[in-house]
Amino acid sequence: MEDLPVHTRIIEENREGGLLLCGINHGYSKHDERQDATGIDRSDSHKSFFSDSEVNDYPFRNKIVSWFDLWGYELARSKRLAGRFERSIIQTNWLQTCSNNVRGVNTQRACIEEHKSFLETCSALKPGIIFFFGQEPLWAFTSPALSPKVETIFGARTGEIQWLQKTIYYNGKRCTRFRFGFQQYERLAVVALPHPTGARGIASDYIAAFKPEMSKIIDVWWAKHEETLTRRSRATG
Repeated sequence: MEDLPVHTRIIEENREGGLLLCGINHGYSKHDERQDATGIDRSDSHKSFFSDSEVNDYPFRNKIVSWFDLWGYELARSKRLAGRFERSIIQTNWLQTCSNNVRGVNTQRACIEEHKSFLETCSALKPGIIFFFGQEPLWAFTSPALSPKVETIFGARTGEIQWLQKTIYYNGKRCTRFRFGFQQYERLAVVALPHPTGARGIASDYIAAFKPEMSKIIDVWWAKHEETLTRRSRATG
């Protein structure tokens, strides 16, 4: 399990039933490119929990942390303050590639063709929630090609994807409308969100408008997961 392609440390709270954050691929920014050109070692010295600002301080992560704040979940940024909730979050990417962007790539097809690593991660960790950042991974996840494999891990899919957009105004101007996708399985809730750094024009007010939907999903997962963690702790204590 320690060899899984995840950016967070695998610990008791997230090794089963956690909240899995899934990007499309490993980003490769212009800053990364400049560091490589000068010979700077960019490899992680160690892994930690997702919101640890001492280890994971980069735009993609910081934007997601701010979204949790908007939904009513202020994630601790230091080991001293981090609790079970923070340690239950895992971060990974579907594709094990690096690029500045995925323009010109049929991302849905790529996810279907290169599904092995991600589904192995799902099978090992059996998360209770998956947040996909981008619509294409959800389309691949629910595709006829992958559905049998997915349902072997998470149980039957219940209903179709529910897509939701909202009309939100800020300072008299309408915010750019992005779609959120919601899908349920017997043992999993899935949400597709806009890509935090890849989608242009995402307003914080727009993300905050989805607090009712997001907090409900997170609350249901956390109540169940926290109970499981408590039960495990008592059994081993």
